Amino acid sequence: MATTIDVEPLSLVLRTPFTLSYGTTDVRENLLVRLRTGDHVAFGEAAVVPYYGETTERVRAYLTDPRVREAVDRDPAQLDEALDALPPAPSSFPRAALDIALHDRWGAHLGKPLFRLWNLKPDRIPPTSFTIAMDDDEAAYRERVRAAGERFRLLKLKLGSPAGWESDWRRVQAAREATDAALCVDANAGWDREAAQAIIPRLGELDVVFVEQPLPRDDLEGWQVVRRALPANHPPLFADESVQGVSSVAPLAGLADGINIKLAKCGGLRPARHMIRLARAYGMQIMIGCMVESSIAVTAAAQIAPLVDYADLDANLLIANDPFEGVTLDGDRLVLPERPGLGVVPHAAQ
Repeated sequence: MATTIDVEPLSLVLRTPFTLSYGTTDVRENLLVRLRTGDHVAFGEAAVVPYYGETTERVRAYLTDPRVREAVDRDPAQLDEALDALPPAPSSFPRAALDIALHDRWGAHLGKPLFRLWNLKPDRIPPTSFTIAMDDDEAAYRERVRAAGERFRLLKLKLGSPAGWESDWRRVQAAREATDAALCVDANAGWDREAAQAIIPRLGELDVVFVEQPLPRDDLEGWQVVRRALPANHPPLFADESVQGVSSVAPLAGLADGINIKLAKCGGLRPARHMIRLARAYGMQIMIGCMVESSIAVTAAAQIAPLVDYADLDANLLIANDPFEGVTLDGDRLVLPERPGLGVVPHAAQ
């Protein structure tokens, strides 16, 4: 039974402009992938992240390559065979879209949700954090923090302000005054070594749960320098931009206390599960995160959330026009759909 691949734009509009160390955005142009096998449609999503140097044109060119169609045109039960047959991709983003769609098709073929096929327990999913973007309007910032803290037990504060670490410190102080919720921070590679050494001990004084990506992506020497300079009781350090695929985990052992795995960065569910096993072997904590993505990619990531320590799966809450329904929230607890495969369905089908 022949499989066809449809690729179309997926323009995601953010509810409010989203500011982090890379800049401000109010829309993200992703790509939606549909694998059609007979009467069944499986879904995948390619995040297209400008600060990683990717473009929709290059992602689309790969997804519509005849070699890709040939690789996926096989029995839906042949998940690993289809993944192994895919040609080399220009980046992890189109590969992740196909990995997600092939897993969706595989689960639907077997008639069970992915997490059930992997014998994962949904009650082990950690509560998701909620992200608070940077805002120079302190009153508005405090109000967003306060409101979010009424629902979510853990808030992630975006830092890395071009105004310097002192501005970030004031932002965290304002958040701490606005809520009793636990706080973690994400600098998005926005600090240099000196800034990281200055602010991280202070963040510990405010009981920040962890500090994510304090240094530029490729500055592993900087991770060594900063760790040696920090006091023993500093908050745990998590790597995000510095950890991409499976091969990036081992070099971070002994430098990062944990890693943030994102399907778009690593190429999908299969490599993400490999990274989890590897990180555990190195004694690392694990967060499962997301880009600005719809419920397709967020629900895919949530399928393996029972395996991790922290979940940061709030992207579908940050967009105003999510065309799909998948994972939902009970307070700040992620609730996986019991439908086969990913369990995502278009809103129009409800």
